[in-house]
Amino acid sequence: MNRLLTLGLLALLAGASVPPASATDVTEAELMQAATALAQQYDANYAARNPGGLAALYAADGILVAPSGSIVRGRQALTNYYTNRFASGARGHAIKVVETHVQGNGGYGFTQFRVTVPGANGKLREEHGSIVVVYRRDADGWHMRLVEPSVPESVDQ
Repeated sequence: MNRLLTLGLLALLAGASVPPASATDVTEAELMQAATALAQQYDANYAARNPGGLAALYAADGILVAPSGSIVRGRQALTNYYTNRFASGARGHAIKVVETHVQGNGGYGFTQFRVTVPGANGKLREEHGSIVVVYRRDADGWHMRLVEPSVPESVDQ
């Protein structure tokens, strides 16, 4: 039930975060290309353990709903989040964009991901799931406005 509410709010936010439709709207192909490029940059920055590079992929007012449920707002907080994530031992992130949908001058998409993280028992384990992403084209290019991963529960959490 909460997941459905979250998806409804994401759809509402996606619509509210973009200007009304105009002749400059993006195409499905352009959004898919931008989403794929952001996913590749995300994975490259993750592999390089570059928290600032990851935060720069988000809009200046970007939001991450962390797997723990905490809300991380803005690039400085995102940099801190990823710094802590890497300190915990997280590594090996891979994203595959599954689909995108245009809304005005941006849109939203669904991705699949996997990442290696330490479990509650301290042993590394692979975590996988889905991510809902709201994309926005700003004056300085494409960014992620809102990111919310969905991670199935693990036995060692």
